[in-house]
Amino acid sequence: MKYRFTKSALAGLMAVSLAACGSGSTTSGTSAAGASAGADSGTTDVAYKDTFTYAIGGEPSYLDPGYADDSVTSYVLNQIYYPMYYIAEDGSMVAAAVKDEKYDEDTMTYTFTLRDDLMWSDGQPCVAGDYVYGMKHALSLGAADSYYSYFMTDYVLNAAEYIGQPVDTMTDLGITAPDDTTIVIQLANKCPYFLSLLSAGVFYPMREDLAKSGDYTWADDASIPTNGPFHPTSIDRASEIVMEKNEYFPDADQITVNTMTCEVMADMDAQLLAYQTGEIDYATSLDPSVAKTYADSDELILASSVINYFVLINSFGDVEALHDANVRRALSLGVDRSAIVTALDVPGVYYELDGLVPVGIPGDTGDFREEADAEEKYTYTDKDEARSLMEAAGYSADNPLKLTYYYNQNSMHDTVAAVLKEQWADIYVDLTLQTGEIRTFFQDRSDGNFELARHAFSADYMDPSTFLDMPLQSNQPSAHVWGDDTYDQMIMDSRELEGSERYAKLHEAEKYLVEEQSYIVPLFGYKSVMLAKPGTTGYIPNPQGNVVFWYVKVPQD
Repeated sequence: MKYRFTKSALAGLMAVSLAACGSGSTTSGTSAAGASAGADSGTTDVAYKDTFTYAIGGEPSYLDPGYADDSVTSYVLNQIYYPMYYIAEDGSMVAAAVKDEKYDEDTMTYTFTLRDDLMWSDGQPCVAGDYVYGMKHALSLGAADSYYSYFMTDYVLNAAEYIGQPVDTMTDLGITAPDDTTIVIQLANKCPYFLSLLSAGVFYPMREDLAKSGDYTWADDASIPTNGPFHPTSIDRASEIVMEKNEYFPDADQITVNTMTCEVMADMDAQLLAYQTGEIDYATSLDPSVAKTYADSDELILASSVINYFVLINSFGDVEALHDANVRRALSLGVDRSAIVTALDVPGVYYELDGLVPVGIPGDTGDFREEADAEEKYTYTDKDEARSLMEAAGYSADNPLKLTYYYNQNSMHDTVAAVLKEQWADIYVDLTLQTGEIRTFFQDRSDGNFELARHAFSADYMDPSTFLDMPLQSNQPSAHVWGDDTYDQMIMDSRELEGSERYAKLHEAEKYLVEEQSYIVPLFGYKSVMLAKPGTTGYIPNPQGNVVFWYVKVPQD
């Protein structure tokens, strides 16, 4: 994906089986209060603070929902916009702005009825046309600046024709608002999980009088209204974003917090210290070792998330050796994933991963990853075979392959890099470690300026395609670094199938990508490690490795 921040928040496997979002099932509801593991117990004699401060693990991008595509920015957008749907802790889709939905199979048309009490923070009604304009606005930004616009261009009628075009030209787009409370979306292609896509920012509402076609820089203006439970009053993306309660929000009476502050703290140790000193109430980005320190504390949150961690190989870059699938395969066979998990040394947080899709995504009869592992277990580690493949390619102890591994620096990434360097030395690879500032690193990775790079994906929706669509050549933001025509065709073929046949094709595509072509070296999945002040309730962690704080309550000291 453009640069997904790893969805750099620390996240991992789902702890329980997930609702079948791939089938488009949703949970109706207009309030998230009480919908999380941190839900309010119903006690009324607790005094709560009217402020809430949380920290995120890096600098967010422009707060344009159509432009943003990383987790740290989502940690802000989640609080200031009210989506059509959001993803609950168990992976199910919950209706937010939508109060009713209908689907016509013959015409592949969805009709959504919105709540009639939606409001912008300046008191202006938020209507169906605003949501439609938001979708058109995301398309107007173009694929390079609106990565998730492919949620529309791949499936919505005529959307592909309008990518990067001015909003006023989108006359035949299959997204309309016949009245103030109705949104009609006509699909061009079948998508059994389309409802699961609607929590993405490209489906958020925008004001046509404020968010101009093709522009995302407007979003740094803190005076611009939003339609969520909170609206910004101060935006300094390098330091902090201050938000205030939206008094016009339909469920404002359920919100305890008047002022919410998002502190930008890329340094995990600094974030932990800020939590321990009371500077912040909730820490979202911590070194997983914190789980050992706080193992017996009710402050520890091991959030249910679905995320992978892998080495992305630039298979079409300047290093000719990496064009060879056998060399790439050797790199994968040369890694002992159990040794990496051991080195990370936080039992219960990490698990070994041998595919692109991590644990926690529904499959045909159960978990997609577990189905793959049971039926066609990939070869984890075989250093003898790895050395044989390298020798066949002309490499040896006296003539090692020189490669550079690029990553943004923190203790977890440092540990992984050190283990990779040591292990690959056993298969004739002389590895140089290169670090970069997080935004520079993401941009370089997006632009293909790397040989080997740290990467991670978290789930945008609960279907295997949320991961398996990433390698499509059409989905790569700037440089083509992985995937090929054969893989693309497998994914396109899967979109014409249903049920067991579709899942079988997706398993086939993953095996081709990861084992036959070895475009990546999968390493591990992991849980999200966070801390919250004792007694904190009302937060909603989700499988994306993110949290919604609409109804958060923090007891007074």
